[in-house]
Amino acid sequence: MAFLVIPEEIKRIKSILDSFLGEPKSEMDSSLQLEYGCPRCEEKYGSREHDKHNLSISLKLMKFNCWKCSSEMDDDMHGSVSKLIKMYGGNRLYEEYKQNIKSLRESKLYNFASNDLEIDIEKISEISLPKTFRPFKKDRYYPLKAMEYLNKRGIDWDIIEKYNMGFTTYENENHMLSNRVIIPSYNKFGELNYWTGRDFTGKSKQKYANPKIERKKIIFNEETLEYNADITLVEGPFDHIVVPNSVPLLGKVLNQDFDLYWKIINSANANVNIWLDGDAFESVKTIYRNLNHGRLYGKIRYVPIKAEYDPSLVFEMGGRRAILNCLKHTKKIDEVYLY
Repeated sequence: MAFLVIPEEIKRIKSILDSFLGEPKSEMDSSLQLEYGCPRCEEKYGSREHDKHNLSISLKLMKFNCWKCSSEMDDDMHGSVSKLIKMYGGNRLYEEYKQNIKSLRESKLYNFASNDLEIDIEKISEISLPKTFRPFKKDRYYPLKAMEYLNKRGIDWDIIEKYNMGFTTYENENHMLSNRVIIPSYNKFGELNYWTGRDFTGKSKQKYANPKIERKKIIFNEETLEYNADITLVEGPFDHIVVPNSVPLLGKVLNQDFDLYWKIINSANANVNIWLDGDAFESVKTIYRNLNHGRLYGKIRYVPIKAEYDPSLVFEMGGRRAILNCLKHTKKIDEVYLY
């Protein structure tokens, strides 16, 4: 079974795509399958390659894929239609797209047809910061303990402002989110995709609080990550904010199950440093082994530090100079010790 009448929302989404991709190869029919010239191919090869209509879009699944880019391991050119619109259409078209998706979800026509077609209208993330979140800003009153906590760790206004750090007050609905320093994470489009909250009172049994979402899909603060410079992998957000061009693993694991793994494999163009806690060398070796192949072979390093240290403690004790000094002493691991 198919739509007897194509919903107006689907037609409007097609118009959004047409506005930055140009006309599709053929008119849309009940299959809701479209073929366009790929904008990435146009960037790489010029208009002749662009006109080959490599880009396939399913408006049943709201997914896209460029067959040529996929064959060349360009991992950016497949995924959700919203991702494509954000990359090449811009924020205004993305907002229009979200409005049409919301309207389509609520329509009787979609609810009727989806039972048979199993249409997978993507879920646009609704993640938000805790309700009492307030950003730190200069010349404003804050909870004294929150500022004392940050000052103790050596975190200054440059870091606070760069990472849009803030704090929570008392949370009625979820007490565990009360009285925390918050570090938000934003994806490459500048959209909130995660956050972490650290208790600053010293009284909570749970030091850290995080949203309950799948971490394997998160690239923390990708909007700040420069793939053409050395990248440093660290454990947590408080390590990340004190290490230049770093990304936190949100743990000690990085393998093929993680989106970050594939992004590093396919996009990193310089060295990749691994800087975990000093007592986590076995985890360092595993990550090193997982990354040290293909185009990254010979580009992986690790940062040796004492067992009781981590990047945030190094920064607390010695500031930026100490961090840079550690990064100057990165080492390779002889392959004989990796297995």
